Amino acid sequence: MKFLYHHRTLGRGGEGVHIASMVRALETLGHTIQVASPSGVDPLRMAGASPVDKGQAQVRGITRIWKFVSCWVPDIFFEILEIGYNVVVMIRLGPILLRRGQDVYYERYAFFMSMGVFLAKFFGWPVLLEVNEVVGVQRARNQVLVPVSQWFEKMIFKKADVILTVSSFLKEEVLKRGGKPGAVHVIPNAVDAQVIEATERGDQIRKRYHLNGHTVVGFAGWFDTWDRLDLLIKAVGDVHKEFPHIRLMLVGNGPVVDGLIEQIRASKLEEVVFLTGPVPRSQVLSYIAAMDICVLPDSNVFGSPIVLFEFMGMGKAVIAPDLLPIRDIIEDRKDGLIVQCGNPGALRQALSLLLGDSALRMELGSRARKKVLGQHTWHENGKKVERFASALIDKS
Repeated sequence: MKFLYHHRTLGRGGEGVHIASMVRALETLGHTIQVASPSGVDPLRMAGASPVDKGQAQVRGITRIWKFVSCWVPDIFFEILEIGYNVVVMIRLGPILLRRGQDVYYERYAFFMSMGVFLAKFFGWPVLLEVNEVVGVQRARNQVLVPVSQWFEKMIFKKADVILTVSSFLKEEVLKRGGKPGAVHVIPNAVDAQVIEATERGDQIRKRYHLNGHTVVGFAGWFDTWDRLDLLIKAVGDVHKEFPHIRLMLVGNGPVVDGLIEQIRASKLEEVVFLTGPVPRSQVLSYIAAMDICVLPDSNVFGSPIVLFEFMGMGKAVIAPDLLPIRDIIEDRKDGLIVQCGNPGALRQALSLLLGDSALRMELGSRARKKVLGQHTWHENGKKVERFASALIDKS
């Protein structure tokens, strides 16, 4: 099959990893993918090189303009520009869609962006829409023109033939907002099995940070408010007296980092908790390999954190919050521990349990790895997309 894959992201963070991984998975399955990106953006090139700190991603040419607009333009004007981007889509994709050189139109949903789906349906294309977030749910950027965005969203969800969401939370929301019953499906994020299996043990990282002889608790990613890393630092401080061998490694950077540094100093945990700073995505798995326990203290309610799959794929015992996207993946006490969101006592108790039971850590990690490498790889996700696309072509 031939896919036209359209998106409107800068491809600097997890979105770039998702796009690049899906494209490569479909190509491995023998399909041809034409990627339509904003001018100057190439997620296939950028995804593996971006640091965990998105703000430090190196950009050039016109991509500098996109980054400036994304970071510094006031929200109301940014959303007006998002609406205006439909004109760009019409000019760039219109001729391609008119020629019908591909079989399936595959779009990554973006707020206010409707022209691609509208033109694809007008010219008779099967439309597959991938949804990673919906209007009105907390996200990093504030939303201003919510009613307008909801109107666009409802229209697009009604037009799409198949909608793929990354979590059951999003599936429920899409169905409430115009998605057709029976046409909305969940395909969570995933890992590249070959990369996971090729990653070396974390001995060099443990040696670099003097971690030999310690039990390492870790987190990797973009430090955002909803991650509640403050709760993780507090929990580690609380259990440190009972388990003096514990160390906490936070890999990445983000808007809350200054507050975390101040919390570490105030709690006198400088010898226990350390921040690595941003590291290239290509090295993140090596840092995860150096961890014994991986923790997501909290998350947003809708997303499917790629790092969760990396934790599990690397065979680590995972503690994660009680959210629908997490329960899509983890079965509590079978391949991970699920704790109540925002409950420091529950997080502290889960940490104590794993710190005191190395056999349980190994058992949970082994089951987690088996599940992820068996069910949640980009190759498996590609096969699911392949089946949905084939069914659409057969109907058309």
